[in-house]
Amino acid sequence: MSSPEVVVIGGGVMGCAIALRLATRGLRPVVLERSVPGAEASSVAAGILAPRIEHGEPGVATRCGVRSRELHERLAEELRERAGVDVGFRRCGAMIVATEDGEDLEARARALIEGGAEAEHLDAGEARLREPELGPAVRGAIDLREEAQVEPPVLLRALAIAAERAGARFRSGATVRGVRTEGARVTGVLVDDGAIDAAHVVVAAGSWTALVPGLPAPAQVVRPIRGQLVHTERRPCIASRIVFGAGGYVVPRPDGRIVCGATMEDAGFAKEVTLGGVATVIARATRVFPALADAPLVSSAVNFRPASPDELPLVGPAGPEGLWLATGHHRNGILLAPLTAVLIAEMIAEGGTSIPDAAALDPRRFARGSA
Repeated sequence: MSSPEVVVIGGGVMGCAIALRLATRGLRPVVLERSVPGAEASSVAAGILAPRIEHGEPGVATRCGVRSRELHERLAEELRERAGVDVGFRRCGAMIVATEDGEDLEARARALIEGGAEAEHLDAGEARLREPELGPAVRGAIDLREEAQVEPPVLLRALAIAAERAGARFRSGATVRGVRTEGARVTGVLVDDGAIDAAHVVVAAGSWTALVPGLPAPAQVVRPIRGQLVHTERRPCIASRIVFGAGGYVVPRPDGRIVCGATMEDAGFAKEVTLGGVATVIARATRVFPALADAPLVSSAVNFRPASPDELPLVGPAGPEGLWLATGHHRNGILLAPLTAVLIAEMIAEGGTSIPDAAALDPRRFARGSA
């Protein structure tokens, strides 16, 4: 295999999106995945594109999320053309519901509107007119019309197909044993069967970032947060929108499939679905939609979200020249993949980026903080 210009470590949605953006710029990336593309968090995620709900207050995270949500719509059309795949992008809207006294949704709605969101505060009756299956515990709601969803497993396959057609290459079963450097510059990576030379290495290994040998200090701050969710179904579907409430969420698909989630557990790399985790997810979902108590438990799943100390991703240069990080996205990996891919591709190809707020995501902020 001829030497690539860029090695991307990690074949999830993040790595595949980066490979596509690099390949469409005429670069020659190779994606290394220790299993098969999407074997980890990318295939398990719920696919929620709701930056206003995730972060609430205006700031870097919300601004980046909103930009990336809009990029998703264009990406969906691009993947339809390049790969012939519909990734399930739908601007279905989302609803935040209150199930406890003391939840001041009216003030939160005002803050969202002041921050630029298309938000509307609803009393309990108005909320049930829009989502009739909401249970009696619901005391009010905020309706957000711009939020969207996508189907992560389909998105992943479409990205991989499109990237390969654009010139990217994939190597499954490739375990990276180290990042090679010469002086202050990256020269490639070591894998089980030898070395791969490359001028640039992008680490998009998600929760496993800190386990890639030889990375500098910023990469070591990424830690896994376990999330458990369940899949059920109901026809006709239980709701038309994504609904957040009681500490969880319910994501309806048009064909009646439903994703309910999710726990947030600092459990290291213990990759088990637990009785307690499933019980928690079910309790939250049925508090908002009591009718789900009669729905079948189709399956359960678990994944790890890569979390950073300040809850912002690490995207950009990491130390030695030519080494880049694209990790630490926590619960927003699917949401932020298009924006991250553009940022990394622009930095590698042009030496800079047009993405606002890129400086706030610079991985070297942690190296400076530990100095």
